[in-house]
Amino acid sequence: MGLVRGIVFFLLLLAGIGFAIQNDLPVSLKYYFDWVTPPLPLFLWAFLFLFLGLLLSAVWAFLSKIALHSRIRLSRRSIAELERERDRLREEKKLS
Repeated sequence: MGLVRGIVFFLLLLAGIGFAIQNDLPVSLKYYFDWVTPPLPLFLWAFLFLFLGLLLSAVWAFLSKIALHSRIRLSRRSIAELERERDRLREEKKLS
């Protein structure tokens, strides 16, 4: 599996280098309110937004993981409380 991952990584690296070589003309991006970016090569803009997307998805995944751990903690507390209640009811049934 490691060999396949290495080959895929190498092919993606070659594709990225090829993209960078073919798209080296400077480009300015225009946004709202007449805001214009400084001219940078097109491949830098593409890689910048790719990196930004990866960063935002990592933050989203981290926040989702924190929320899931919180739900798991609450569920475990609830299970423990229900098990204590079950044990108490079993004891009451044995005594009666």
